[in-house]
Amino acid sequence: MRLVPPVVSERLTDQGRDLRILVVRFGAMGDIARTLPAVRLLRAALPRAELAWVVDESWRILLDGHRDIDRVVGISRSRWKADVSRPWRWPRLASAIRASAAQLRDLEPTLVLDFHGNLRSGIAGRLSGARVRIGYAGHQQKEGNRWFNTHHVPSGPRRVSRIERNLSMVRFLGLPCDRLPGAGLEFDPEVRERAQAIVEEAFGGGVSYAVLSPGASRKQAYKRPPTRLLTSAVRALARAGVPTLVVYGPGEEADAACLTEAEPDSARLAPPTDLRMVGALIHQARVFVGGDSGPLHLACGVGTPVIAIYGPTDPIVNGPWGVPHRSVFPAAAPYSGIKRRDRRAGRFEDVAPRAVEDAVNDLIAAAADARARR
Repeated sequence: MRLVPPVVSERLTDQGRDLRILVVRFGAMGDIARTLPAVRLLRAALPRAELAWVVDESWRILLDGHRDIDRVVGISRSRWKADVSRPWRWPRLASAIRASAAQLRDLEPTLVLDFHGNLRSGIAGRLSGARVRIGYAGHQQKEGNRWFNTHHVPSGPRRVSRIERNLSMVRFLGLPCDRLPGAGLEFDPEVRERAQAIVEEAFGGGVSYAVLSPGASRKQAYKRPPTRLLTSAVRALARAGVPTLVVYGPGEEADAACLTEAEPDSARLAPPTDLRMVGALIHQARVFVGGDSGPLHLACGVGTPVIAIYGPTDPIVNGPWGVPHRSVFPAAAPYSGIKRRDRRAGRFEDVAPRAVEDAVNDLIAAAADARARR
């Protein structure tokens, strides 16, 4: 392991004076939420540094205006990917890449922290012109990412939470990680008011409610818990006097409607919402329920207790963080921390609905005990 050179180390000891840091984490929602605590620790330790973040344009809404980030650079990876397969669009693609490279160079970063660890993130770091580029070693990088970085954080065991993996980047710089902060996401008053109006329209005023997200992206549809497990959570919440608001993203409408149709008395369908509105609804909720998805980690980031239902993804690597939570998963599954193996190892079929009900009851009871002790 090569030591961080003086051009960076000297500035780390002076609260980041004259240090310009570029964070590379393109997406997606859950990964951004899990990277924000590490970035906020950087800001706390280096208040005089300039901190920029390069992100996929589709997730930029999560970072714009964040109090700990000085500048956000959005890159449209989906458009680039579409243009690559169409030779007649290559001139447009080349122009877009040149424009993005110019944006990155204009930041004049001293240091790149590559939390993403793939080919595109490595190229982005290299195009920025930063002399010091820190990424991961071994199994935490892919597609030749290591060749674009000058320094490498040891990978460690595979079965380590993503949160701890991100914190290892901060520790590599010799900075403190004594307290895990939340994501630091804030919501404008009008967004909060609209979220409250949605809840009042669904359940009436003054209601303590839960948010449930039944879906996952099309690419990761295998992470979606089956309806039988989600309805068990809705019923247990209803018995505790907590109705459920079902939120959804593009392509998840059918899953959401199926759930509310199965439990019409205790589950209501939210209207279409953007990411900020989903975050505000989750932030105001008493509890969040869902599988290993972006909204689950967003819930952790905004401080909402979580019921997490796992099947084909490792509950240690992808577990809830920073909030009271209960995780339900097939206990006998031989999880390894390797995605392709865990997708076969963990089956939702091996999770009993009663286990979800017990998790809900336990979390609700623990929250009640905590309130009674205050």
